[in-house]
Amino acid sequence: MARFITLCSSSGGNAAYIGYGNYGVLVDAGFSCRRLKTAMAETGVDPKSVRAIFLTHEHGDHIAGVRVLANQLNVPVYATGGTLSGLMKTEQFDGSYVTEKLTPDGVAVGDMHVGWFRTSHDAKESCGYVISLPDGRTVGTCTDTGVVTDDMLVALSGCDLVLLESNYDEDMLTHGFYPPQLKARIRSSFGHLSNDASAEAAVRLLNAGTRYFVLGHLSRENNTPALARGAAAFAFKKAGAKEGSDFALHVAPVERMDKPIVF
Repeated sequence: MARFITLCSSSGGNAAYIGYGNYGVLVDAGFSCRRLKTAMAETGVDPKSVRAIFLTHEHGDHIAGVRVLANQLNVPVYATGGTLSGLMKTEQFDGSYVTEKLTPDGVAVGDMHVGWFRTSHDAKESCGYVISLPDGRTVGTCTDTGVVTDDMLVALSGCDLVLLESNYDEDMLTHGFYPPQLKARIRSSFGHLSNDASAEAAVRLLNAGTRYFVLGHLSRENNTPALARGAAAFAFKKAGAKEGSDFALHVAPVERMDKPIVF
């Protein structure tokens, strides 16, 4: 059976485990190694089952624990060339663990295949992932992007489960305490995805075959789980879809899911 778990998901840290059978991979490692291993233990993930770490980009909330974790687990770290160049300029890189540049064809990890696609973020070369599992199911991750392009939707089309960014509520951001420059950066095409934009993309993915949705990377200052969920649920209802029969909708908590999504 396939398992999906967010170990952390917010502006403060991000990591997700995708597993099949007795092994799996991590997408990002944005908490300390200790906190990530604690989250694994509390969600039933054996750290020894992790075969590789895949980074979406080099910002701190996605790489904070990668150096220690990769060393302790003795696993390779994969990323785009741009992300690796950015990583090498941080304290999370000291040459003590193996890094591999992603190729256009993706990477085989056991019987899994991990493909990737470009996202739109103010990083060196950010990306999302599509993980193909041995039973034919697929999991997509799409966070830290200011827009969801047609190319991104094509890459995610048909995924059984998608982790989709729903970073901010427009009204909360507008009336919040962030300075104008930061608000503009978040709203830009190289920033983050609003609840409404996320909901629109989710409906298009539903129509392309996705049935499990996990809304992630919520801002703790400019969003709430209820607002993110409400925007997506309203969009699905407007599209004529029924929760439970047509789709399952989850909102990733700041720290670890209560239980894995098994599908």
